[in-house]
Amino acid sequence: MKKNIYLLATLFSTFVLSQCDGRYEMEIFDQVDVSTVTYSDVHNLSMDIYQPVGDTYENRPVIIFAHGGTFIFGSKNNPTVVELCETFAKRGYVTASINYRLANDIVGLFEQFTFYTNTERAYEVVLNAMMDGKAAVRYFRKDFAENGNSYGIDPDQIWAGGNSAGGVLFLHVGHVQSIDEFILPLDENRANIANSVFSSIGGDIEGNSGNPGYSSEISGVISLAGALHRSEYVDANDVPSVFAHGDADGVVPYDCNGFQNNPSFDQLCGGGALINNFQFSGITSDLLTFPGDNHCPWDSDGSKMNQVINFVSDFVYQNIECEDQNSKLDDFITINGDIISQYDMLGRTIEDNYNGIIFSVYKNGNVTKKYVVK
Repeated sequence: MKKNIYLLATLFSTFVLSQCDGRYEMEIFDQVDVSTVTYSDVHNLSMDIYQPVGDTYENRPVIIFAHGGTFIFGSKNNPTVVELCETFAKRGYVTASINYRLANDIVGLFEQFTFYTNTERAYEVVLNAMMDGKAAVRYFRKDFAENGNSYGIDPDQIWAGGNSAGGVLFLHVGHVQSIDEFILPLDENRANIANSVFSSIGGDIEGNSGNPGYSSEISGVISLAGALHRSEYVDANDVPSVFAHGDADGVVPYDCNGFQNNPSFDQLCGGGALINNFQFSGITSDLLTFPGDNHCPWDSDGSKMNQVINFVSDFVYQNIECEDQNSKLDDFITINGDIISQYDMLGRTIEDNYNGIIFSVYKNGNVTKKYVVK
């Protein structure tokens, strides 16, 4: 009897919490397939696209990740973003890790290590990287429209985010919708510098990194130790955003301060400051703070990485839209393994010709629900 009560509680929890028939909430696939594509022919930029092996669903949300490295170092093979891509792909998402142009590509060998000390160079580096991120978003919509949706995505659900510099990149993609919006909070000198930089990279907010003619809007942002240049960029029309940040971060400030908490450098506003703006504006958002921790503590601590993954996963799961997947359920079951038992809402073994909700338990421990009318 105790076993049945436990099973009933487990099944009822699954029934209450599941909004996508088991997808996206937890890892349900064992393996992922990775393919590398060039998403920007203009700048010869590539990204790795991760898909769950054996998945047959063709309307999946996308999450694009960008690596950290102060816009100086790093690549799409960064261990943190690889882990993020793999775990979210195993949940059923299509994920991607992008290369984007770094400081050396924009300001050259000699200025790459000091670009952040000069406003013009800082704008050049960050805004060019932002344009690359936009091109990556457009790549998926272009594939959907022109190549028969070869990645099986929902083009209306593309999320993006990143670690450190990658978080900075996609926070600006998600929350700065025009040149005017970027410039409005700036003093006259910075506004003139920004206008000049925008002119040099296409003259609009979309830039010149490729895949023109498609939207670069995203459905939400994942910021892991990222920041916005100005908190004033946040307004009531912005997309849901989730943050993780150490409150003793000495690189990207937790609150609003200069880079490296040096007020002589251009301002950045991290998760500790932005969460207040988001909540005041009524935007769906959440913050995971690591008390006393410096920059990206999850990079070197597996337990904290798991906290980040679970926190972000729960947030995104609660903010995606799920279509009726009953037509795909039989295909989904085949990749979960063999059914070992089936129960009704009260935890009783079902009989033949049963009508109603059936909970199926598989060898690998997964549970699915299905409403049957015979």
